[in-house]
Amino acid sequence: MKKSLAILTGFLMILMLAACSETAKPVNESDGGTDKEETKAEEASELTLEEVLTKSTEASEELKSFSVNMDMSQEMSSGTEGENMNIDSVIDMDVTTDPMAFYQKMTMSMDGTEESYDIESYFTEEGMFLYDAAGKQWMKFPKEMSDDLLQMSSQQTNPGEELKKLQEFVDDFTFEQNAKSYILKLKADGEKFNDFVKETAAETLPPELAANGEMLDNMKINGVEYEIVIDKETFYPSVLNMIMEMEITAEGQTISMKQNMNGQYANYNKVEAIAVPQEVLDTAVEMEM
Repeated sequence: MKKSLAILTGFLMILMLAACSETAKPVNESDGGTDKEETKAEEASELTLEEVLTKSTEASEELKSFSVNMDMSQEMSSGTEGENMNIDSVIDMDVTTDPMAFYQKMTMSMDGTEESYDIESYFTEEGMFLYDAAGKQWMKFPKEMSDDLLQMSSQQTNPGEELKKLQEFVDDFTFEQNAKSYILKLKADGEKFNDFVKETAAETLPPELAANGEMLDNMKINGVEYEIVIDKETFYPSVLNMIMEMEITAEGQTISMKQNMNGQYANYNKVEAIAVPQEVLDTAVEMEM
């Protein structure tokens, strides 16, 4: 149950966008921008959402690397057993796209405990490695799982195909701008997203999970909200905020979950090549799944 929930949660964090033909509505800067800045926003409102997303997609296809800082909170409850669990996570990640690789540090904490958990991981063509702080040991994922994750990550670095799939949600977006950024917002109910999420999961999840039709059938998206901020000069996303409410039923239990994620993107094309340190390669113990 926990393994399935973790994988689905990670999958649902994939960036989702759509296109439309309306120009962006100018909004005031959040820090109380000057009249000059507001006038600039109005004068720069000629691009449609479709044009902005086209430019953003083209820019993303040429992207070589970036960094992400993410704060995420998850509230989970079980209606059958009355158990509640709140998890807060802070994630710092460096990513390269060619070859696909990342280095990640994550700190997790749970309500009701004073303990926090630090998780460090590498993901490269040499495999996926995770540091077990409790056992003070580097662990290596089985090759088959690492290969599946590598293939999935490679497919997800190009958002172009996802944009095409999301055309059906064109009317759900609002499109605004200030002097520096385009601001995209999406609020959709679960019924509109359930089929899309399940179809995409079947295409991108590892085969052994995609084949589990019962698991996908028992997943329900109650609501999702996105705020995506795109830089006007580079057309790279600078902010991704998401709120999602969902339910997953498995092993006779229904888990309700609300996830709030706030992501900041930076260091575009400035991250150096990511390599697994030799000490990790020499000492890692392969995990048993």
